Amino acid sequence: MYYAIIITVLSVILIVTILIAVQRRKESVLSMELFSFKFKYVGGVLVIISILLSFFELMVDELYTDIRIIIANLGLIIIALSKDKLKVKDSNFIKMACFSLSTFISYLVNHLMVIFFGVDETIELSRFILDLLVMYFISYHFFKYKLTKGV
Repeated sequence: MYYAIIITVLSVILIVTILIAVQRRKESVLSMELFSFKFKYVGGVLVIISILLSFFELMVDELYTDIRIIIANLGLIIIALSKDKLKVKDSNFIKMACFSLSTFISYLVNHLMVIFFGVDETIELSRFILDLLVMYFISYHFFKYKLTKGV
């Protein structure tokens, strides 16, 4: 448990250090766009593989389910960190706002379900991340659609 916290903190520090270095080099606003647009295809393929694996029961134990969720999460993270083909004004701000709000609201809703509906089941972290990324994509693309439609 403590190892996971230490590894997470060190990973976040390393990634933020890299992002700050990239920001200083580009002299632009810190964004979530680390990869080119072509990486969205790589992420999409990983998500599709994860979906296809859900149709097959190759292994009975939870390891198989964990592998599928990891593949889906990796694909969605790559898509989230890739550039958009169609740029919208303030798209980086919208991405960060949607991601932050998805995190906070999802956390709040999970706790409210426990309080008001007596849900005793806790959600696994990998499943929480998967749900979080899906909520982020839905909200971001909704706002992006509304902004491009209004233009």
